[in-house]
Amino acid sequence: MAFLGIDIGSVVTTAALIDGGLHMLALANVPTRVDGTFETTLDDVRAATVKALAQADYPSDVVEGLCVSVPGIVDNESGRAYCPALEWIDPMPVRIIARKQLRVPVVLANDAQATAVGEAHYGAGMSYDRFALVRFGTLVEVAMVVNGVAVENETIPAQIATEGEFLLEAHELIGEDDGDGIDLSGVGLGRIRSSQVLEEARRQNPVAMHAAEWLVDTVAAGIVSTTAELAPEAVIISGSTPRDRLYLAKRITRKLAETRSAIAGIPVEVASLGDDAKPFGSAVIAMQNG
Repeated sequence: MAFLGIDIGSVVTTAALIDGGLHMLALANVPTRVDGTFETTLDDVRAATVKALAQADYPSDVVEGLCVSVPGIVDNESGRAYCPALEWIDPMPVRIIARKQLRVPVVLANDAQATAVGEAHYGAGMSYDRFALVRFGTLVEVAMVVNGVAVENETIPAQIATEGEFLLEAHELIGEDDGDGIDLSGVGLGRIRSSQVLEEARRQNPVAMHAAEWLVDTVAAGIVSTTAELAPEAVIISGSTPRDRLYLAKRITRKLAETRSAIAGIPVEVASLGDDAKPFGSAVIAMQNG
């Protein structure tokens, strides 16, 4: 018996395999073809799945459930996902794509949900019964886990911001600068990562620091508005780079304290699994829904 988790990301498509005892069996990835089509996405999912099964030396017929995670809004009733980061096939018929590879029950998950479940069972969330997780990626989203299961309601996971919005804010601030800021002139937003702006913020660049504070304000407000009622014991920061996670965790801790909300004093920690949390969390969700 095994359960498969697949994460279709804007950079790589990753497959993870676990057994019924939650033991990690395999992890494999292939590049996501972002200029792709339905067929290339199908090929990416197939290639990652084949690699993971071969790594574990498991036949496909032992897989009893599959969960696919994507950055965006998922609709398990229709089997589709709305993924601005994967705009070449939006809405994406995720269940159809998955079932062309394996004829098993397929559930969909937002990648922040999958990350949170992965951290709950294998990473930084193991110490907590209930925690909120913020994932910094192409989208900035918040998810909540209670007793190892992702919370499902109308506001969680919630999209706090997109990298594009953050970079636009950085561009606007840089445009107002007197010339001592980051020189991003002539570079399209799609070629600039938020990590570049955050790196400059760590170097005390005043323009980049202003942009980073805008992001921290936005994220803190999103955490409070979506999770305060559920009384998380901690907030875990995931995605981006390790240095960015530490930088953001310190500032989000301070910003939450300033909110005077019910969760103002809770610890803010950094995730320990990195992007591997997404496919492994997806595999756990597949088992939970089996």
